[in-house]
Amino acid sequence: MKFLAFFIIVFLVIFYGNFMGFADFIRHKKTNFTYERNDAELLKRLRLQKPADWQEENGCIAEILKHQEQIENDALLFVGGFCDGFHAYLYRVIPEFKKRLAENNFALDVFYREHDDLHGMEELLTAYHKQDKKIFIVGHSWGACSVFKTFWQYAALPVDLVISLDPVGLVRPHGQAEHIKKWVNVYLDYSVAPFTLGNCVARIGQPFGKRENASENILTTYDHQQAQKMFFEYAYEMIIAYL
Repeated sequence: MKFLAFFIIVFLVIFYGNFMGFADFIRHKKTNFTYERNDAELLKRLRLQKPADWQEENGCIAEILKHQEQIENDALLFVGGFCDGFHAYLYRVIPEFKKRLAENNFALDVFYREHDDLHGMEELLTAYHKQDKKIFIVGHSWGACSVFKTFWQYAALPVDLVISLDPVGLVRPHGQAEHIKKWVNVYLDYSVAPFTLGNCVARIGQPFGKRENASENILTTYDHQQAQKMFFEYAYEMIIAYL
């Protein structure tokens, strides 16, 4: 029993300390590359194939950074929550969203990442900023928490719009971030929200609730896992207004 406890402690220290890139290796191994994680049209302009693993994806990002003149559109980053790799709660937004964009002749480079998979996105989105493009970020659940951990203090990258869809997690953005031009926070009132499975998981994960430092708070009656409904009711028109 003592050996097992010792093993668990050592594993956690190595993982959370990211010793020799161990945590990155574990995250990359479980990443779902069946998703369309990088904008297909941008990859096509650069004559790049859809990445099948994280090594290929790193190569694609490096090529984009080398050929920033190929960046023609504004950028939107979706960041899914803890269960998105299995249930695709936020990823399911993307096909319908891109379909609507095409129908209305809007062009936007769309990227998707899971909550623990934002490595290198600061540099990629900074490349868009250097080309005078707008930056939009939408995070759901723990993915929204990861957005704030990554971008709230990253003052080198101005972000035009951050939309958090019922964010969950222990790391909360405090004060104001001048480089985040607008933060719209969609949240549930868990004092009255039904005890569905998704809502119960969110309760355990510590929901943000209403945030006084957000530019705008929107109370929703959708369940926590209904990211798709939240996005199209509250976020879609906001993003379109910027294009």
